[in-house]
Amino acid sequence: MKRFRSRAGLAAAASLVLLAAGSVSLVLLTDQTARIAAAAAIWAAAAIAIVLFAVRARHGERERQAELDRVEDRYRALIDGLPLVTWLTELGDRSTTLYVNPLIDELTGYSPAEWTEEPDLFTKLLHPEDRASVLDELKNVKNGTPVRLEYRLIARDGRVVWVREETTTARDSAGEPLFTQTFLRNIGERKRSEDERETLLAAERAASSSTAERQSRLDLLRRAGDELASTLDHQAAVQRVAELVVRDFADWCIVDVVDEGNELRRLAVARAEPRAGGGPGPDNHPESGVRAVIESGRSEVVPELRDRSSSAEPVQFIGGIEASSVICVPLRARTQALGALTVARTEPGSVYGADDLSVVEDLASRITIAADRGRLYREVEERADAARVLDHVADGILLLDRSGVVRLWNPAAEAITSIAPEQVVGRAAADAIPGWQDASDSVPVSTTPDPGHDEVVIPIETERGERWISISGVQFFGGTVYAFRDLTDVRQLEEIKADFIATASHELRTPLAAVYGAAQTLLRHDFALDEVGRDRFVSLIADESERLGRIVNEILLANQLDAGRLDIQYDPFDAGDVIERVAESTRAYAPPAVSIEVNADGDLPRVAADIDKVRQVLVNLVENAIKYSPDGGRVEVGVEAHDQAIRFHVRDEGLGIDPEEQERIFEKFYRADPQMLRGVGGTGLGLYICKELVSRMGGRIWVESNEDKGSVFVFELPTADVVAHGGTGLGRLQFKK
Repeated sequence: MKRFRSRAGLAAAASLVLLAAGSVSLVLLTDQTARIAAAAAIWAAAAIAIVLFAVRARHGERERQAELDRVEDRYRALIDGLPLVTWLTELGDRSTTLYVNPLIDELTGYSPAEWTEEPDLFTKLLHPEDRASVLDELKNVKNGTPVRLEYRLIARDGRVVWVREETTTARDSAGEPLFTQTFLRNIGERKRSEDERETLLAAERAASSSTAERQSRLDLLRRAGDELASTLDHQAAVQRVAELVVRDFADWCIVDVVDEGNELRRLAVARAEPRAGGGPGPDNHPESGVRAVIESGRSEVVPELRDRSSSAEPVQFIGGIEASSVICVPLRARTQALGALTVARTEPGSVYGADDLSVVEDLASRITIAADRGRLYREVEERADAARVLDHVADGILLLDRSGVVRLWNPAAEAITSIAPEQVVGRAAADAIPGWQDASDSVPVSTTPDPGHDEVVIPIETERGERWISISGVQFFGGTVYAFRDLTDVRQLEEIKADFIATASHELRTPLAAVYGAAQTLLRHDFALDEVGRDRFVSLIADESERLGRIVNEILLANQLDAGRLDIQYDPFDAGDVIERVAESTRAYAPPAVSIEVNADGDLPRVAADIDKVRQVLVNLVENAIKYSPDGGRVEVGVEAHDQAIRFHVRDEGLGIDPEEQERIFEKFYRADPQMLRGVGGTGLGLYICKELVSRMGGRIWVESNEDKGSVFVFELPTADVVAHGGTGLGRLQFKK
């Protein structure tokens, strides 16, 4: 432009020179006609020169404008092609939008035209918690200072979008500011990864804390068992156990017992280190609440397990104790009431849970056994009537004389072994009791009746199958008496727990190893990773972290189901839409060999259930179908109306389920392939969770064989009309072969 302006000035100067020269010639000419002709010629020449220069200047200006348009088009194509939002505004004024690329619509749901037409749109979209800090930080833009921020925007559809902003001032070649340039990048995935990582760390810390707490409780039970087994004086032992309880578990521990006159008395009271408050302590007369627990035979937790809301009001259960939470458990041997064990906490907000109740019940059972044994031993010593007393012992009793002949076989022994007394009494134990000859050498025999001596756990064969018993013996002048109890259920429970721990450890170890390996690789400095390699490892960490989250969520959800702390929301919804979404989401990570198809009837009634829980059940079943289809195949997700219910099904062409296992696969921790011989992992909680969720929504679930190959999992839920008119549920569980 300056060049063209200088040319116009040059043209004007030349024209002036021509006019000046013409004026001189006019002075020299004397003839008027000649003067007129000369003047006309001079003016014509000047006019032609000016027109020529003006035309050239106009052409140059057009070329410059075209060049500017080409540069602007290239700049706009460049910023439109960037994978982030580019936003140009007037200097220090975000209410005036010069340009914003189309990606702003994808990020916020508002078009570029809306950003241009609404001056305060940016301020309105700022998250309320971030608005003040962001606007304060953006004041630095007016000074030309570059700004980098991370904050949240509220999109048109209500989504919270995390963005990273980088703002600078664009300047011309002379350094003069032209406009403000802002880049906005969506960092939601990174924030979600950070949140998931924090969640996993919190779960890890909680698991470590829970493990330490459980170990402490196991130590308490072990020490209590040692105290109770170390002497026949159960009263002194109970007092020592109460003192153990108040070290770490409770602030007060009280044991009330029913004496021989059928009167209730306070046997033991223990208190932790005195704190401020807590009350002066109980008197010697058991309260009505304790008596009610003993009479009903049912444990009581105050506040109730369902009511976990913290309250500043003290619990009124034991007189003289201002407790925040109390557990009272009856002491019962067989059908006889022996008393009650009560523990209390006085610290505000500290309430007992389901795990605490289990610990107290275990302690109560140990105290009951100790009290029962002590009472029975006293009866033996006082009455010398062993046969009558032993009829009431929960443990099996076997009395052998010096020659090894059975002289006593009590009812508990018969119940445990399924062997009637007439089949063993008067016969040699080696002949009458299967396996006794081989097992007797391993049974520890003491010379004193102290219940604290060693025991051995051995298997025996009965009509009910293999049973595991804990047995020990005491030798006296007339022979040997053996006491044994049935530990089959306990052993099975321990095996189930061990299998679950092994399975969960295996399932957790694999993603943890992958995450750890990928993280270590990213941290190494001895070799450089390109961007593709780094993205691959970051994706691996994210995928395996998500897998860890699913495993932890399964365990937590199973615990919530067991504790009855899961809320169900009943809202009508479209079943066809749900299975479409489930199929679409699972296709994203299904292996190429597995195809996921949808089969839905048209015009289905709406379902009355919790849509999130239904979606979770379907996802679990589809993932199982994929997992148990290692060779690929077709997985069908379908829904149809059936009577007054909506029936969902997931059909696969995978490994299938043996008929004898179809009745157990919905059990907690049960896995169809426990040794993972077919390479299929899992915690054994997925189908248990499905069964519990469907049942709690008033439905039923079962499994069928898919003709010659694979399986079909089916569950039904009531329609919205049935629920609205007070229809009953469909039952809990059904199996079909």
